[in-house]
Amino acid sequence: MIKPTVTLADTITVFEGSSLLSIPCYAEGIPIPSVTWESLDKSSLPRNARQLGNFLIFKNVSSIDGGHFVCTAKNKVEIDIKVLQVIVKTRYVKPHVAPLIHAPSTIQAKYYTEARIICNMTDFPTPNVAWIHNDIPVKSSVNTLIIHSVTNATIGTYTCIATNDAGSSQANIQLKVTYDVPKIVSPPLTSVINAGQAHNFTCVAIGHPEPAIIWTYKMVSVVTFR
Repeated sequence: MIKPTVTLADTITVFEGSSLLSIPCYAEGIPIPSVTWESLDKSSLPRNARQLGNFLIFKNVSSIDGGHFVCTAKNKVEIDIKVLQVIVKTRYVKPHVAPLIHAPSTIQAKYYTEARIICNMTDFPTPNVAWIHNDIPVKSSVNTLIIHSVTNATIGTYTCIATNDAGSSQANIQLKVTYDVPKIVSPPLTSVINAGQAHNFTCVAIGHPEPAIIWTYKMVSVVTFR
């Protein structure tokens, strides 16, 4: 005959709300010992706990299930006892927070170039995003609005609206266009022509918006082109 020997962990940590906790108590001996689970802190096991064979089973663990539990192994030779501590930790639930928007008040972009209007936010849970341009809804639900070609029609006030179940926040962002000053890159050349002869003069200019070209003769406007 061999006296019982219990093998049991010193502590077990479990999160509150866990659907199942199974704790084994291994016992050896000859004859095979019987195993009994008891609460050391209370007169009985928790209502959601029961012994199944050598296992102590908890269902739907709650904060009150923590404590010390005794596993007793007994045969005709002797008794062996081990104590286990069950530690129940509360799951951290991140609080829901209304969106807080971080965005510049003004963005400048050159005419006909791309502009990105970014509406950064800190929040939980992730909010739904909506955009309004000059009081007209924009078809976009992401925090970065891309204007592929900035013109007079695309400038103005963009409103970013972020909403989650904790609240709503909005920010206004002004998109302004910067113009390129007209520049003549190919001026007309001085030419000598005969009286009555036709001649073409070329003047190439760049700028945004596209500049108008005005021809003058002796300080008098003679023709205008765009």
